[in-house]
Amino acid sequence: MKKRNELENNLRVHNNEAISTHFTNMMLIITNSCNLRCSYCYEKNHEYDPNKDMTLEIAKKSVDLFFEQIPEKENRTSITFFGGEPLMAFDLMKEIIKYSYNHKTIGGYKGSGYNYVVNTNGTILTDEMFLLFSKLGHKINIRISVDGYKDNHDVTRKTILGNGSWDILKENLMKYKILKEKYGVKVGLINTINKSNCKDIYYNYSSLYELTGMNIGYLFVHEDKLDEKDFEIIKEQVEKLHNYCIKRKMRFSICNVVSNKNEINVQNNAPICSAGVRSFTVNHKGKIYPCHRCYFNNMGSMYTMGDVYSGISRHKIQFMCDINNMNMLPEKCRQCDFIIRRNCHICFTTNKKVYNDPYKIPIEYCMFQKELYYMLREKEAQALKLNRYEEDVFE
Repeated sequence: MKKRNELENNLRVHNNEAISTHFTNMMLIITNSCNLRCSYCYEKNHEYDPNKDMTLEIAKKSVDLFFEQIPEKENRTSITFFGGEPLMAFDLMKEIIKYSYNHKTIGGYKGSGYNYVVNTNGTILTDEMFLLFSKLGHKINIRISVDGYKDNHDVTRKTILGNGSWDILKENLMKYKILKEKYGVKVGLINTINKSNCKDIYYNYSSLYELTGMNIGYLFVHEDKLDEKDFEIIKEQVEKLHNYCIKRKMRFSICNVVSNKNEINVQNNAPICSAGVRSFTVNHKGKIYPCHRCYFNNMGSMYTMGDVYSGISRHKIQFMCDINNMNMLPEKCRQCDFIIRRNCHICFTTNKKVYNDPYKIPIEYCMFQKELYYMLREKEAQALKLNRYEEDVFE
C-alpha cells in the first residue's frame, strides 16, 4: 500500500477504473456573510473574506461546468447552497435556481427526490423565500442547524450583537413546518452535539420534536474533542431518548447508528466519502474544492481541484480517488465490519485538521460509536419482539 505522505506530496496520473469520476452534486458557497456568530464554527478559523458574495457570472459558470460532465444516463442531480448563511444571498440563489432548473436532471427529473439543498441557520425567512420554497415543493431540501432547545441553542448560537437567536428561529420553524406539511418541502433539523449540550440530548430532541414534528438528525462537533466522560453522558441520554421514541413508535437514529445491509468492498478502492469523487464545492471566488471543509479548513493548494474558468483538473480527480480511498485506512479499520457496513463516520479533512492525520479515528470515538450502535440495535430487537414496529431495519 502506498504511503500516505507519498500520495499527498507526489501527484501522479494513472488509470483507476474502480471509481467513476462524474459528479452528481455540486455545493456552491454563495456568500461568506453570516448573521450569527456560533462559538464553535469551523469557518471562524478560515481566512475570512467578509461580505463577499459569489457573482452571477461565477455561479453560471459553475452550473455550466457541473452539467457538462453529467453522463447521458444520469437522471437526477442536486445543487447545494452553503455559506456563511446562504439566505443572505437569496437574490443570487433565485437566479441560480432559474438558470439551472430546465436541465433534464433537475426540472426534467420526475422522481420524488430533491434537486436543491439549502443549509441554513433558520433565522432568515422572508415572504419571498417562503413563496419560492413552496413552489419548489419536494424538489428542495432545507436543512436547519440547531443546537437544541432555547437554553442550549442560545449559549452557542448568538447574533452579531451577542444575543441568543432561538426566538427568531422558533418563529420561522412554524413557517417551515407549514412548508413541509402543506407544500411537501423536505425540511429537517440538524442538531449538533458539543460539550455544552451533550448532557441534554433527550431534552433537546423531545422538545424540538414536540414543537415541530420534524425529522432530527445529529452531528458531533469533532472540533470540541469529546472525551470518554462526554461519551458516557451521551450514551445515557441516547438510551433515555430511544425509550421515548419506542413509546411513540418512532424510528430513532443518531450519528450513522443505522443498519446497512449493503456491504462495501473495501479492497475495491471504495471512496471514504463523496468529496471529489461524486461531489465538488465551488467557493465565492470560483475555486473548486472536493468539499466545503477542504476550503474552510485551509487544506492547501493540494486539495484544490481547479476553478470555473479552467475546469476541474483530471490530475486532481485522480489524486482525490487515491487519497479519498478506503484502502488508505489503517489495517484494523479496513478489516472492521463496522466500517464495511458504513456505520462509521470518517471525514478525512476533519481528521487532518483536528488530529493532523486524515485517516486517524480516535479509539475513544471508535469504541463509543460501536457501543452506541449495538445498544440501539439490541433495543430495536426488543421493540420488534413486542411488535412495536412493522418492519425490521436491522438484520
